[in-house]
Amino acid sequence: MRWMRRPAIAILAGVTTAAAITFWLATPIGDSAEDPARDAALRLLPSRPASSTAVIAIDEASLRALGPWPWSRDVLARIVDRAADEGARAVILDILLAESRPGDQDLARALGRVPSVAVAVLDERGQWLGPAATLGNVALGHGNFEIDRDGIVRRFATTKQSSDRSLSALSIEAARFKTGAAVQVGRSIAPAFRTPPRSIPTLSALSMLRREPLPIALRGRLVFIGPTAFALGDRVLTPVSPNERSESETPADPGVTVHAAAAESVVRGEEIHRVPPIAAGALAGLAVGAIVHARRSRRRRLAVSAFSLALLLLGGMGLLAAAGIAVPFLAPLASILLAALGVELTVLAISVRRGGEALSHMASGLGIPDAGSAEVGTRIHEIAALLAERRGQEAESKRVLAHELKTPLASIRGLTQLVGGFELSEVERRRVASLLESEAGKLQSMVHALLDLERLALRDFQDSTTVFDLGELVAARVEFLRMSTDRQLALTFSPGLAVRGDAVLVERVVDNLVGNALKYSEEPLPVVIRVSREPESAVLEVEDRGPGIAAADSQRIFQRFFRGSTAAGTEGLGLGLSLVGEVARWHGGSISVQQAPQGGSRFRFTLPLAEEALSAGGI
Repeated sequence: MRWMRRPAIAILAGVTTAAAITFWLATPIGDSAEDPARDAALRLLPSRPASSTAVIAIDEASLRALGPWPWSRDVLARIVDRAADEGARAVILDILLAESRPGDQDLARALGRVPSVAVAVLDERGQWLGPAATLGNVALGHGNFEIDRDGIVRRFATTKQSSDRSLSALSIEAARFKTGAAVQVGRSIAPAFRTPPRSIPTLSALSMLRREPLPIALRGRLVFIGPTAFALGDRVLTPVSPNERSESETPADPGVTVHAAAAESVVRGEEIHRVPPIAAGALAGLAVGAIVHARRSRRRRLAVSAFSLALLLLGGMGLLAAAGIAVPFLAPLASILLAALGVELTVLAISVRRGGEALSHMASGLGIPDAGSAEVGTRIHEIAALLAERRGQEAESKRVLAHELKTPLASIRGLTQLVGGFELSEVERRRVASLLESEAGKLQSMVHALLDLERLALRDFQDSTTVFDLGELVAARVEFLRMSTDRQLALTFSPGLAVRGDAVLVERVVDNLVGNALKYSEEPLPVVIRVSREPESAVLEVEDRGPGIAAADSQRIFQRFFRGSTAAGTEGLGLGLSLVGEVARWHGGSISVQQAPQGGSRFRFTLPLAEEALSAGGI
């Protein structure tokens, strides 16, 4: 049943979408495709000021004042001492000090004043490269970045293992001084970077060494010490790095600020948790199924589409901001938009098809049976013009009909008054009854003719027609008419003229045209009937020797109730030729009248040849 098909199609669409989205997101390609959209969402979230971290930068100004890198270890010791004096919660040294240098004792002493972590990295051989032994037993954290294929750091390995030694990430190890939480081994975390690396409070190493007043308090903060000078390298991109920068700046951030921003996220528990692919697929499938199910109501499907998009975008942003839950955006968004577009195109195609069928039906009723083969717009204009013409004709017909009804009704009324008001003899009574019967017959004929005209426009051409031989039909009908008249009917016809039409209606055309010719032809002149072939049409011509039809009336005689100026003195309702015209148009043919060469009128009725006749004729 139809009402059962819609839910079934909606369920199928939803399940198919859910499976496709789940599979797509479960692949590395799908996950990578979602990363840029997730990064854009993170950049739209309001940033938060740093409260737990700060950076002491080895910047360009410090290098100009103190000389090129590397600096002596006692300089670094003085910087660490200043951080300890300012009440730093811990010092994180993001400087690789792999070789022993003079002054290591001073630096080791300074690092001993405050909880400290020094960076270590894995070299090309997979060996740990850490601070020299002369710096004492300082805690270590690995500084290796997990860089995705597009060059962006989105994740950190909580621990890295090499040989028999495992080290925590530098940002994780630093955050422990604030949280006291144990390190979860073997995990990959994705900091939300709600405090972007560029928003980490940064102090120049030079200001620390000169003992200048500090613009920010370091008390209780995790103080990262590392290079920010562009020449010292170690720059990476993060999800919140700007897409575009001026020519004098780079979108990449110094590694030390990235470590500090990651530690800030870990301290606040701002970690990105991705929605499992199967959950994202199920949500997308539900949205697509709802859109497909609502396809019959434009208002409802637009509301469902808008709600699904709003839920995805606004709900996804809300979850990301409130709980760090990252909902996939691109794949569900594409599926919702494609579903909405597909439903709209399907509905449009169905509307166009149904409109074409309706146009064909309308045009068939108006005598244009091949409407489906033409441009819809052109047919609409043609049908609109025909309808406008019909409306005008109908208005005129109603006016004329009211006038035509007056005469027989007035006669019937007068005769009934005569019967009711006077004593009539048997002969007079029979004469009045005969007159009443005659007037009632006129009314009945008029009503039947009008009904035939109205019903014709409502009939379907293909369902109401068959293929027949026009010549044989006309010959049989003329033979029948000969039996009811002593007038001469001269017939010539060509065989094999197959046409598609309603044989009964075409017989009435023959009756009307031959009957009119007999009515207006003078005896003993014959009525000439010819059936011939043209390239794509079969032609019926009926020629009389009557008074002819005035040129001004040659088109109007096919209108309802119109009788030409030469019809004066003859009986008729003015509906016979109107029916002929309607039948011609309904069949896709034509009707016309012209002056016959020897006087009188020649009516020309054409019908399109059927395919059988066209094939036989070699067309």
